[in-house]
Amino acid sequence: MQRRSLDFRDADAVIADIRQLHQGGYTKLGKWNLAQMCDHLRATLRVGLDGSDRRLPWIVRTAITGPIFRHVIKTRRMKTGLPVPKELVPTSPDGPDDPAAIEACIATLQEARDATGPLPKHPVADLTVDQWKQVNWVHCAHHLSFLIPKAQPVAEAPAGVETASSGPP
Repeated sequence: MQRRSLDFRDADAVIADIRQLHQGGYTKLGKWNLAQMCDHLRATLRVGLDGSDRRLPWIVRTAITGPIFRHVIKTRRMKTGLPVPKELVPTSPDGPDDPAAIEACIATLQEARDATGPLPKHPVADLTVDQWKQVNWVHCAHHLSFLIPKAQPVAEAPAGVETASSGPP
């Protein structure tokens, strides 16, 4: 079984996919279940919404991570297998999904969707609000692509998401 090819264009599409996976069940292809992914995605979103006092040096944000993030936005893809900083590692246990973790993620996605900026200082890159949102939607697609819905609709995808069967990313 292969990963799904997802390209979320907004938070509502991410939320719809999370709800479908939670309600309909899924097959896990990677290490994390839905609740663990939601923990990770929520923590990552919180960094952008809350900011951080710990920041990479300006030259690194400008010359390295900024271009990497812009490439992610352009290609709509992220590399797999990258190490996760320990503060972004999921806290939910393996096994049955924790509904509270899923709902907390959805609430944070809604907060990110409604963010108009300016955002606090991000530790890794200097991005506009729209760039930050797009990087996060790609990040969500990256992780959620490892969960295959039990009853995956082939001809129809949630609004705001493109799949391999519904059009190019």
